[in-house]
This record gives sequence, structure tokens and C-alpha cells, in this order.
Amino acid sequence: MQSFLLRSEFLALSKTQEDPREDLRPSADRKHRLSSVQTPKMRRWNGFWACGLAILMAGMAADTAAAQAVVALPSVAPSTAQGAVPFQLVSDGPRGSGWGHGDKIARFYVHEWLPAFFSRSLLIDQDIPRGTSLSWIFTGPHAGFTVIVGSDHVRVLQRYYDSYSLYGSGEPQSGYPQRIVAEADVPYTGHLRTVTVRLDSHLALRVSVNGRPLVEQRCLFDVQRSQLEYDAPRSAHDVVSGALQPQTATDATVTIFPRTTYQTMMGFGGSPSIPAYAMLSAAGKQRFWEILSSYNLLIDREYPMGTRLNPAMSNLDDLADASPHYYGDNFPNGEVSDFDYSRHIQELGGSVIYEMWDLPPWATKPVAKGESSTRHGVADPEAYARAIVNYCRIARERTGRPPAIVGVQNEVDEPEPVALQMVRVLRKRLDEAGFATVKIHMADAPFTWQGVKRAEALRQDPEAWNDINFAAVHEYDYQDFFANPDLFDASLLAMHQATAGKPFLATEICINKPSLQTGSYRVAFNVGQLYHKNLTLMDAVSLMYCWLILDVEQPSFGASRALLIPDREENFMPVASSSQLRILGAFSRHILAGMVRVAAQSSDSGLLTTAFQGTNGKATVVMLNRSTRPMQVKLDWPGASWREVERTSQYLGNAVGPVPSQIIIDPGEIVTLSTIARGPAIP
Repeated sequence: MQSFLLRSEFLALSKTQEDPREDLRPSADRKHRLSSVQTPKMRRWNGFWACGLAILMAGMAADTAAAQAVVALPSVAPSTAQGAVPFQLVSDGPRGSGWGHGDKIARFYVHEWLPAFFSRSLLIDQDIPRGTSLSWIFTGPHAGFTVIVGSDHVRVLQRYYDSYSLYGSGEPQSGYPQRIVAEADVPYTGHLRTVTVRLDSHLALRVSVNGRPLVEQRCLFDVQRSQLEYDAPRSAHDVVSGALQPQTATDATVTIFPRTTYQTMMGFGGSPSIPAYAMLSAAGKQRFWEILSSYNLLIDREYPMGTRLNPAMSNLDDLADASPHYYGDNFPNGEVSDFDYSRHIQELGGSVIYEMWDLPPWATKPVAKGESSTRHGVADPEAYARAIVNYCRIARERTGRPPAIVGVQNEVDEPEPVALQMVRVLRKRLDEAGFATVKIHMADAPFTWQGVKRAEALRQDPEAWNDINFAAVHEYDYQDFFANPDLFDASLLAMHQATAGKPFLATEICINKPSLQTGSYRVAFNVGQLYHKNLTLMDAVSLMYCWLILDVEQPSFGASRALLIPDREENFMPVASSSQLRILGAFSRHILAGMVRVAAQSSDSGLLTTAFQGTNGKATVVMLNRSTRPMQVKLDWPGASWREVERTSQYLGNAVGPVPSQIIIDPGEIVTLSTIARGPAIP
């Protein structure tokens, strides 16, 4: 059993490994990332890293002892607020029989749909009688947690119950397969009068008693409802009574400054897996394009042929040559083109970004003595540039136009002299071939700290830096900060500073850490925070998800790596793989190409706000409530004539409705207010 009594700023250190102790040992790669970001804010973070780590590891080392330490509860005199929901459970009262329950005391059911984030408090009138316990049970579609309050201890456990594989796990089955995955037990002395449960955007479950924090656990899944169960012998007349405190909205003000302007948007999109797209039925393909249009995902970041590309480049769109991919047991998903697809996206008003990852052998050269290569050889800049130019020619022939942008190379770390030469040669060869309008974005790096290094190297070569039109990076290191996303701001600001003067493309956003690969709304909402940060800290002109559609065997890849998957049980129609589509849609559906971001100020740091304006009165505001409190928002944008409000939550997928007289945003909800009427989203 483990009891975590951690300060919230250290929660961010518990990243992605299954064993929390393993998380606390920063790897050499992690240390390098921290030292390579050179903003003052990050240097301050580095300064207390060692101290904080030592404190936290000491606390974890004493975990077993702490679990046995008795906590003296502070005395409180709680009062019941107006609107509280009373409850009373009696040991010899009505029974609630049922399969798996036996003849137990009837439960008290709270008739409330919980928001994604919340803080709920129970007031308890009297001490819990000895030998009895009160369980506060929270349930969701895949898992739940239970807070068990006894006369002298509090127990908190998380359990999954969504798979037959959990059967026979050694846990009590209660009529269905389940397994406990996290557990804490804290003994106490004193008079327990309040129990507060908080599930927040830091992916944490926190339990406090009488206002004192007792248990903090990492928790990724969603819960939606709660109930109370009293466990007591029938022989006595034991009573537990109290009330569930009401939740009240707080006031927040959002002020827009339309004369203070920033970046002009290009749009939204991602990479389609062409083999996955090819799996769709005819009706499925039609629905796919309807979804892309409805969600305004019209930038096609092509994931083209790599090592199997022949020198004549005649197999660019040959599905049989789609490279085997590395996603678990999944079938080939990428590295092949579809010119009909590219033409269709352009006909819808979209554009194509082309960037190679692995290069074919004929576009590489042997690794020189003393050099290292993380892939299959070092790029030959001339051969590489010829391949890109040839693709532009073929694309123009097959679709009517070349790609709007070409990236230098996806993620691969080429030796610095080679990387710089690739940029210079590519620009020259594009211009010579008549593709002067084709723009270039810098080589994508998987992490921002690597992006900073690449930008700094480019700046040392004025010709190469001048040849770059867009900055780009993938930001996968954001996953290291899921428990406290604001700590990632320093990394983004360092990248923004290093690439100053170049518009920024967020080219590949998704979840690829196994311990975060879940389809929960709460995890998807944290990706939404990254969208907000890209727009406001990086002045991003485009946001792109990693995969628009992916063919998956293991569902976790779909839920975390892709917006859509083919539904094999429903005529191969495209369906949302998780909440990721609705979160991106909260931004993409009403922020159109050509709109300009304007300054927006929120009175509450828990309400993240971005605002955009366009011609002919176009205006859009996106507000994310990352707090545990409902907010009643007063929006100050004089002259804006709102026509549509869109709500996104764990219950609503980009639900469009009329503009209300009062804007109330639930915890974990995203509200998009716009003068642009888009109509209902096509799921």
C-alpha cells in the first residue's frame, strides 16, 4: 500500500513510467534536455531540481513508514450550505439486494453527472461507528475509485473493470472482473467531519479530511457518477448521516483587445495514414471527407514513401510498398502517398506539406569514419534535394500543384554540416526547377530542446537561416509535464526565442508514452492545453495532430496517436478514436485560415482563453476551464455579434447551440464562442 503526500509542484516529476520510483531518476537524456533550455525561468527550475528531487525521493523512501503513521485530524466545525444534498444510511434500515451485492444496506445514489474536473465535499454529522465504514464510490466507463472512511482510517483505491483479462486477478470480483491498480491507507485520530475529493487537470486524485490533505495519487481515467455505501453489521442500530455540499460558480471576466494582433492562421490538420484511409468503405471515405470539412482539418502533412522508394520514384503511391511500421502489432500504416487524396484536400481549400523521414538508400551516403548515424546512413544533400524536386514535379502533374511547404527531414538527426547543406541545396534546386513558391520548414525534431539546438545551428549559417520559411518541432517532451503543464512554458518560450522571426508550425502533436496512452477525456484535455500554449506562447500558425486516421490492432494506439480509426464492425466507417478529435475541434472548427490572433486577458488563471478575428466581422473566442470550479464568464469584446456557441466536454462532442445570456463553463469544459455559424459537427 502506498500513501502519497506530495507537493503539487513535485507531481510533475512523476512522468510516464509504471513504477513511480523509476520516474524520479532523471535519465542522461532528461538532464540534457533540462540543461539545454536556456531561459531564465528554466534555469531557476534547474536550480531547485536536485533539491526537489532529493526531498521527493526521501519521502518515497519513507513511503511504507508514512503509510503507517497516524495522522491527527484538525478540529473543524463545518456548516451545511444552502442547496446541500442530505443523506442518511442506517445499518438496520432498508436493504438493497442485487447480483454481486448480497443483502446489503441500500446505497445512496448521487444524481449528478460529474464534470471532467471537480472538487466535492461530504459533511459527516457524527463519528463513523467503530466496526463500520462509509464508501464513496466514483465510477466511469472504464475504471473508478473508492474512498473508504472508517472510524480510524481512510482508504483510497483505484480499480479498472473494463476487461475480461482482469478476471482472476486475485481481487474480489463483485460480480464482474476488476483489479485494484493503486491503493493507499492512512490511519487517523480525531473527529472526521469533512471528506473532500478532488480530481483535477494535473491528472491527480486528491483526498482531504477536515481540510488536511491525506492522499494524492496519479489518476488518468474519467469518472462520471458517485454513490455512497454503508458497510455495518445488522445487529446494531448504527447511523451515518450528513450532506453533499453544493458546487457554486465563480465569476471570471475575459477582455479582448482586438487592436493588439499576433499571428495569422494557416489552419489545422495532420497526417493521414493512407493504408488506413484505403481500408474505408466507399461510404466511409465520403464520411471521412465530411468530417475533415466539418472540423476544418485541411492541412495534409504527408507521410511519404521512405526506404522502399525506388530511384525513379514510380512507386510513391504504391500501397504494396507501404513501409512496415513500428506501432505494436499493427499493420503498415505509413510511408506511402495518395495523389487523389492530395488533390481532394486541395479542392476543399486545403494544402499539402511534404516531409520525408527515412531516406531511400540512393539518397544517402556511407557514414564517414568517426561519424554516427541514428538512422540508415547520412543524407546525401544533392540526392535528397533531387528527390524532393521530383516529388514536386510529380505532385504538380497528378494534382495540379506542388506541395505548399516541404520539410527538411522528419526527426532524423543528421550531422550538423550535412543538415545545413540540405537546407541550402534544397532551396537552390527548388528555385532552379521553377518551384520558388514552395516554402521550406526546418527539420522537425521530436523534442523542443532539440528544436532549440537546430534553430541555433541554423542561425549560425545566415544563408541556411534565410532559406527557412517556417520553424517547426514536435513537442513530445510536453508529456513529461502532463501533471503540471505550465512547467513546459519555459521550453516553448526558449523555442520561440530561438526561432524568432519565423512563423511556427506545430507539426506533430499526440501521445506516444505508453503510460499516457488512454482514451480518457482528461488526458485529451491536457493536449488541449498544449494547443492553447502553442497559439499564445509560440504564435503557432498551424496545429497538426500526428495521425488523422490510423489502422490499429491495439486500441491504445488509436486513442492516443490518431483522431479517427476505421470501425471494422460498422462497414469500415471512420469514427473518433477518443476525445482527441473533439478537443482539437474546439479550436479548429471556428478558427479559420486567414484569421488573426488578438490579445485576450482572463481574470482567472484557470480559464485559458484565445481570441481570433477576421474580415467581415469574423470573431472567435476559445475558453478552457482547467479548474475544478464552474465559472460564470463575462466576455468583453465590443462590437462582436455572436451567432454560435460550441461546447466540448466528456459528454458533449463539439455541440453547437444558441448563444446563452449567461456563459457558464463547467470544469474541464471548453466553450467556443463565434460569429461564424458552422452548424453541427459531423462525428
